[in-house]
Amino acid sequence: MSSGFKLPEKWWQWLLVYPGLAVALIQVVVDYLKSQEGKQQVALWTKNISCIEAPFAGVLIEFNVQTSATICKSGDVLVRFIAPGDKRAYRWVPVELFGLRSAGTFSLFGNAIAQTSSSLQQQWVVCQWTQPNGWVVRRVKEQEGCFNEFIWAATGEVRRRQPVDCRAPCRSA
Repeated sequence: MSSGFKLPEKWWQWLLVYPGLAVALIQVVVDYLKSQEGKQQVALWTKNISCIEAPFAGVLIEFNVQTSATICKSGDVLVRFIAPGDKRAYRWVPVELFGLRSAGTFSLFGNAIAQTSSSLQQQWVVCQWTQPNGWVVRRVKEQEGCFNEFIWAATGEVRRRQPVDCRAPCRSA
């Protein structure tokens, strides 16, 4: 009885078939993991949308990238990156990643703020909100004024920064 499927008969056929199959499957797995990570980042933005407690100060690391973090009451940590050329991104680190069963373990750190330095850009979050199309809009106040940062929630990348009047009502973007 023939099923119509024929196994490779020559050694060189095996050499081409299985590596080709492996390469194709690797991309499928990578895409799946990225989509799962993106969904998790969107969920963390939604869960912590009211977490605007601490101003961002941060630390300038050796690669000339400014990093800072805010610890939310949920225990989740929002990390901000500013690279040369003012390229910005945010990344959520869920409390579950630390292997703790209760976010209450972090209650002592709820108001933690990184040490400030005069050479670092200080930033305060005025407000933030989600949009139904996967974006988070975050209004920040800096020395130069206020900006709306349009963040693609799945990746945390700031795709656009738009100057805005500091007195403008939130959710007007």
